[in-house]
Amino acid sequence: MTSVDHGTVSRIADLPVAERRDEAWRRLSAQGEVVPMADGLALTSLAVVKEVLREPNRFSIKKVFDAVETGYPLIPLAFDPPEQTNYRRILMPFFSPRRIRPLEEALRAQAIDLIEAVKGRGSCEFVADIAGPFPAQSLLTLLGLPLDDRDRFIGWKDAALELTADAAGELPLTTEERAAKVEQTMAMGGYLTELIRTRRSSPEDDILSEILAIEGDDRLSDDEALGVCLMLVLAGLETVTDALSLGMERLAASPERSQELVDDPSLVPAAVEELLRLDAPAPFLPRITTEDVEIGGCPVPAGTLVNAHLNTANRDEACWPHAYEIDFHRQENPHTSFGLGAHRCLGTHLARLEMRIVLEEWHRRIPRYAIAEGTAHRAKLVRANLGLESLPLEFG
Repeated sequence: MTSVDHGTVSRIADLPVAERRDEAWRRLSAQGEVVPMADGLALTSLAVVKEVLREPNRFSIKKVFDAVETGYPLIPLAFDPPEQTNYRRILMPFFSPRRIRPLEEALRAQAIDLIEAVKGRGSCEFVADIAGPFPAQSLLTLLGLPLDDRDRFIGWKDAALELTADAAGELPLTTEERAAKVEQTMAMGGYLTELIRTRRSSPEDDILSEILAIEGDDRLSDDEALGVCLMLVLAGLETVTDALSLGMERLAASPERSQELVDDPSLVPAAVEELLRLDAPAPFLPRITTEDVEIGGCPVPAGTLVNAHLNTANRDEACWPHAYEIDFHRQENPHTSFGLGAHRCLGTHLARLEMRIVLEEWHRRIPRYAIAEGTAHRAKLVRANLGLESLPLEFG
């Protein structure tokens, strides 16, 4: 049976995630593989994380969303099998490598434009200039929407995430702030509802029009289509932004590793996987037990919130020797950063493409860069999303 220190009750906020996140994951792992926390159980080992994420009927994500009451029917993310399985079967063909690959030319041109815009300045704020705009533009390209809507989508996404963080007590808002963010979120819903109505009556050459054209038993209602769009905005934009910013921070702090990508661009796909392993942008995945279970030898009653911690699971020394080091030459890299099992990230192929394009084009154009001296680049944790508040870079 796993030994658990039942006297240890803490919060992720008590760990130095903002300043020294590797140290935070070391400290959490050292407490055991099933760790009592103030909000439930933290599952830290690769074995127990796999066990929980591969059994969606015993470990429910729908109950998590029901408890949070976000008001957003995120499809398929907020559902358990069999509903989730059916939604995923319908949507998977639209997010396959075959469907995502044709976007590469347009996305690469957009990334080049963003990078060239900062190249001559000698410095940039990477989150605001690159990591934030590019995923939003990628989504707009996927949906066949004008890039001029980019900043609106980023603002809507931020407002919705901050509202859920406020509801959970993580990011208290004033009454005025809350009202403003509710208004922004309603504007997003109105925009997407009108988009669905328009594309259903006048289809265009984009994935959303094709999804709306499905007939028969697989046809999605307008509310279901809205749930898909909300999932793409709220679950897709923030994660890629965070993955890019966290990855670039590691590269900027490790010039020998960034030089590897300059010298050998063929390493970029491996670099994407390694950077994702070290910094999962959604670092823990919450589930609620549907029955009395045993996790890692510990009895856990029904109705318990458990959080699968990906950044500790991804540092299992048995799977990744020297797990806290950056290594672009690992023979295998089966990280959990896209999740596992039924709820594995639907946008995996698009996220990988976006990261690969940015790393390739950045290192082709700006081979030497560093974090601007004396600047802050703290990590932030908002509703299970881990990213950077900012990343000031200098280059010459």
